Amino acid sequence: MKKEITTLFIDLDGTVYDRKNGMMEEMTERIASYIQQVLHVAPERIPGLIDRYYQTYGSSLRGIQNEFSVDPEDYLAFVHDIDLDRYLQPDVTLRDRLVAIPFSKWIFTNASRTHAERVLCKLGITDLFEGILDVWSMEYIPKPHPWVYQHALEMVGDPDPWQCVLIDDSVRNLKPAQQIGFSTIWVGDGEVPASAHLSIQRLHELPTALDLITNDLILPEIFIPISDLQPVL
Repeated sequence: MKKEITTLFIDLDGTVYDRKNGMMEEMTERIASYIQQVLHVAPERIPGLIDRYYQTYGSSLRGIQNEFSVDPEDYLAFVHDIDLDRYLQPDVTLRDRLVAIPFSKWIFTNASRTHAERVLCKLGITDLFEGILDVWSMEYIPKPHPWVYQHALEMVGDPDPWQCVLIDDSVRNLKPAQQIGFSTIWVGDGEVPASAHLSIQRLHELPTALDLITNDLILPEIFIPISDLQPVL
């Protein structure tokens, strides 16, 4: 029996573009610069602090908000103040692949709407999404907090989670979605994590992955790397 899909929730950074292109590393460097320059933390403490924030709170911003008094909009503007032309360009192939997918598509990101809009514009795919669910709309609570998945569903019209798919490059962001009924697709290399039903190496392979899901060629307990089924597109 075919599985009906109505809604796709697609992560932004490291998902809509190649996470190995260096852009995410520059954002991490800017997080470190912010912590040093604005919060006056000694440089040798910063890597451990960033890691603790990510592990404990889900994002550096949430950790900083809990332990310091900062303006989150200033923080996000600082972290995302990078030259996107160094990393991104229009991706005609990705656009064609997304156009061919007949489901409602939403960006679902821990970043800001402003950053998401800039990234989508550089890739030439802005108009292919119904909207952007960002850290502001989630009241600065990041994935993988379980509340944000329920809130995301509410914001797009309360679709049945069983008819939704989350595509994300962060393994831990997939688990809460899977637990409430989403199909989950991991964008990454290597062994497919238990929180993903399928893996793809890049978003260009999404149509093939969705075909497998809609045609009921996977079961919730079976995890398949898409690269085992066909060459990378």
